[in-house]
Amino acid sequence: MSSVRVASVAAAAFLSMVDPMPAAAQEVAAVVDMTFGLKFEPAEVRIRVGQTVEWRNRAFFAHTVTFDPARAADPSQVSLPEGVQPFDSGRIQGGGRWRHTFTTPGTYRYVCQPHEDHAMVGVVVVAP
Repeated sequence: MSSVRVASVAAAAFLSMVDPMPAAAQEVAAVVDMTFGLKFEPAEVRIRVGQTVEWRNRAFFAHTVTFDPARAADPSQVSLPEGVQPFDSGRIQGGGRWRHTFTTPGTYRYVCQPHEDHAMVGVVVVAP
């Protein structure tokens, strides 16, 4: 087996471990990359209620997607629509991804916990 084929098989195996979601959950309305430059790109996405956003870690180090003011170094960086409970991705290792489906309209402001001091912040605007 060629080294290219071995690398392809290894990459497919890795992706199956970090993205074990069923095919029905594969559709996303917006994708946000978490970068080596400590940014969410794009920094703001707009979706509708019931749609899903996927965050992809393009770096080799861990990032988080934190919608919980209690976990933020500066709680004013994180905000949720009234009545929405805080949530968090946990650590997303390099090459990993995380998805969240938004069920309440409003503006959601979030941070990457390890890189909040580098202004790694983002916004999801959810329309009815």
